[in-house]
Amino acid sequence: MPKVPKPDWLWALEQRIADRLAVHPNVLSLAKVLVIAPLMFLALRQVDVLPKSEALVGGLFVVFVVLDYLDGVVARGRGLATGFGRVLDRLTDYPLLVVVSWFCLDLLPVWLVLAKLGVDLLLLVLYVMGRGTTENRLRTSIGYVTVLALLFLSQGWAPRIFTPKVVQYLLWASIAFSSTVVLYNLDLLQKRFIADVLSAANLLCGAFSILFASRGRFEISLLFVLLGAAFDGFDGAAARRWGGTRFGVYSDDIADGANYGIAPAFALYFVLGGWPGIAIGIFYAVFTVSRLVFFTLEKSSADPNYFRGVPSPVGGTTVMASIVVFEGHPELIGLMVGIAAALMTSFSTNYRHLGRALGGWVSRRRRRRGARSRRRALFGAPVYVLILVLGVRALGVRGATAIILIGNLVYGFLPTVLAFVRALQLLRKVGRDDTDDDGDGEDGDDVEADDESDVPRSVAAPAVAPDDSTSAPAPAT
Repeated sequence: MPKVPKPDWLWALEQRIADRLAVHPNVLSLAKVLVIAPLMFLALRQVDVLPKSEALVGGLFVVFVVLDYLDGVVARGRGLATGFGRVLDRLTDYPLLVVVSWFCLDLLPVWLVLAKLGVDLLLLVLYVMGRGTTENRLRTSIGYVTVLALLFLSQGWAPRIFTPKVVQYLLWASIAFSSTVVLYNLDLLQKRFIADVLSAANLLCGAFSILFASRGRFEISLLFVLLGAAFDGFDGAAARRWGGTRFGVYSDDIADGANYGIAPAFALYFVLGGWPGIAIGIFYAVFTVSRLVFFTLEKSSADPNYFRGVPSPVGGTTVMASIVVFEGHPELIGLMVGIAAALMTSFSTNYRHLGRALGGWVSRRRRRRGARSRRRALFGAPVYVLILVLGVRALGVRGATAIILIGNLVYGFLPTVLAFVRALQLLRKVGRDDTDDDGDGEDGDDVEADDESDVPRSVAAPAVAPDDSTSAPAPAT
């Protein structure tokens, strides 16, 4: 399965951590299973040994994740990675999943939980047999999302989002992805089909988004749009690395249209109702599909570092977030729909692909040694998922969603604001030149108008930007 690449700056940071942490990675792995997992069981069981505390349970989970991350960092950075250590790392991850699943058996179908545990155990067995790898950050990310969802369900945290039905769908998605990895490790799935599988996951998230929107659960509908955006980024990475089938472009476009266009359009109908909901939903869907068609036709000359207009994942999440934040205020929802549609089709405005900008960053010290940027992509959708999931406890559903909405709006309007500021600076410069030119400022004006170097880079970007369907959604930060 595809390995999600890391940017150079993250590799450098991990190397510094490994150099300073004088602990063997196997000790860190054993600490997870011998210390954290038993404490988590006692905390969840709420016996007298440990106090009943949400902070304790959450803190133990965070410590577990940090230890899991550090054992890999130290093993790679200090050259201590061994086959035994990798197996031990995977083996010590399993008890936490078992512990959290145990406390959800009364809330979920037992057979579904056992299926999840069984597929993950099969992956571990295949790795021990030399069929597969542990170096798969996509699989790890999905696994942690599943564990986090089970933990929230067992504790009754964020009940508006993590209902038993939602967690069941997440378990199905996790099982489907793990089964895909099993088929790939057994050489039953060719590499060129992987991108199509991930596109299908994106399409499935769009279908789940429509389903929950029809029930008035718009915050869950937003969650699935974000999950679909994450799969969209991953299928682009898989297609660029291994290629795809002749249907791959069409399947990706269909999935994007469903997740970023059709699902928000249905949500608009369900929240607004009647003819206004139908009209505004169709209006938004037409703009989204038009944008996807435009980039499909123009992708041959695309610059992967820029978008022409706001990418459709940002437009889709803007609409869905506005529904959650402004539910009961149709005029504000309509305003946000108009803003999203206008920004997506502002093809004369160029937006930096922030994922590639960050992924391609190289420190000054490494540049002096000749290191070059490899333009590796970071994906913004998983960050938004974490903001929504973790922010619910501290800020509530609307508060966490408002952060996503504000981030999208800042990203959407930033080039315009920068261009306006630059225009004011040019006007002031022209005024100063006129004053110093004995009252004749025509020559100075001509010089300024012809000087393309004065146009800000965020506006005067290459004429064509990348296709949404093959690029990760840009983090709107």
